[in-house]
Amino acid sequence: MLLLLSSLLLISSSPAAAEAPAPYSAVEIDPFAADRNVAFPADYQRALVEDIAREMSLAFDAAMIFRAGDALPATRMVLRISGTVIRFKPGNRTKRYVIGFGAGATIVTAQVRFADAFTGQILAIHKFQGTTWTGVGGGDSKNAGDSLARSIVNFCRAVRLVDSN
Repeated sequence: MLLLLSSLLLISSSPAAAEAPAPYSAVEIDPFAADRNVAFPADYQRALVEDIAREMSLAFDAAMIFRAGDALPATRMVLRISGTVIRFKPGNRTKRYVIGFGAGATIVTAQVRFADAFTGQILAIHKFQGTTWTGVGGGDSKNAGDSLARSIVNFCRAVRLVDSN
């Protein structure tokens, strides 16, 4: 028993286990590709990048936000967020408005990768889902991207990937 306890203390106090990645001060958001057999419209893809950028800038006001193709600063650590939409259900606005209770919901599910932009090292891969199930006049299906973007930002905040200063 004592041997097991000392082993656990040794593992948890090792330098590799104690090191957490330093928060990134810049974020690059790449367009999310649609998985094969997933019909995720191009305008939704563009809107999703903008939704993530907006939510990131609101949550992390000191972080610099970049889109794919922008010149990245060599003096900052840059987190690259990319992903694949693995499920898209466009939903039905009329059902959301008339029936409610989740009927006609728009659903976007994505496998999201968080990587160091310069080294390519994958820091995390996580599955997120965004949903629009209500709103004025049944809500807009594109709001599922807002929901997905908020989930991604909340994850970055929870695991301290992005500098919050």
